[in-house]
Amino acid sequence: MDNSFKSNVSSNVLDTHNLDSLRKRAQGNDETALKEVAKQFESLFTNMLMKSMREANAAFETDSPMNNNYTQFYRDMQDKQMAADMSQTGSLGLADVIVKQLSNDGGNYMPASSLKGDSNPLQNLQPAKAGTATDKALAEDLDSAAIPAVDAVGSAAAGSAKTDPALAPAAPKMQFNSPEEFIASLAPFADSVGKRLNVSPDVLLAQAALETGWGKKVSTDNKGDSSHNLFNIKADKRWEGPTASVDTLEFTDGVAKREKHQFRSYEDFQSSFNDFANFLQSGDRYSDALSNSADSAQFLNGLQQAGYATDPNYAAKIQNVMKHDAFK
Repeated sequence: MDNSFKSNVSSNVLDTHNLDSLRKRAQGNDETALKEVAKQFESLFTNMLMKSMREANAAFETDSPMNNNYTQFYRDMQDKQMAADMSQTGSLGLADVIVKQLSNDGGNYMPASSLKGDSNPLQNLQPAKAGTATDKALAEDLDSAAIPAVDAVGSAAAGSAKTDPALAPAAPKMQFNSPEEFIASLAPFADSVGKRLNVSPDVLLAQAALETGWGKKVSTDNKGDSSHNLFNIKADKRWEGPTASVDTLEFTDGVAKREKHQFRSYEDFQSSFNDFANFLQSGDRYSDALSNSADSAQFLNGLQQAGYATDPNYAAKIQNVMKHDAFK
């Protein structure tokens, strides 16, 4: 077996000149410098993983003749170089996530909570236990909030709702310049669906605000067209409508993994509101939440307990959004 290790990058992990060069480029706001810094972070993370694995294996090496300070020293150097090489090739994808998170143009990036799978019917009968959503979705800073996502566990009846143009309110503008504008534009749809679900319209608007950062992070399709998906409901095999492919950051047992998922896409925002109601009413999963819909706190807690999102603070975050001055 060939135990040799070949580096995939020209630079050495111990070469301090690379750091000096990177420091100079960062002072000039070089976009490539951000990418290199992101790779450095991924390298550190990878090295931490490898170090943990080495420590876990140490118990089996106590009697090994190769277990000495010299071997450990050179093996540590090799692990650091291997971690650097892996970060250059994007093995984990963490560097790409960091770049999209910090760059001025995030594209279609949507950090998301870990989504429950739909392959196991029994799993969908209880709240998700693995994964947490990012804690950046704060009411005071929704412009940069993370977007928790929802799995599509509805029936085929939860399709894209069609609305008679003659009866529909005027279509809201695509860009929202403020929370007040977001609420004013979507209030007619929230009022209509709120009456249908017996839920306060403010609850629906606050949830949509949390999911999309006040409408500034609505997912788009490969053509750049808006999906109008205000509640980030995933598309599965039951969904027969159009979809939008979105990069998400999944968390399983605290470990981040970058994945691409399909989300439902609608022709307008009213269809998104209507499908959200269909989604909740299509089965028994959210029956407890709907039975307490008159109480905003109990309704939101019911959604969270039913596994709508894996963020343990999901309900509390929506209630915090409702305290925003825009709702006064």
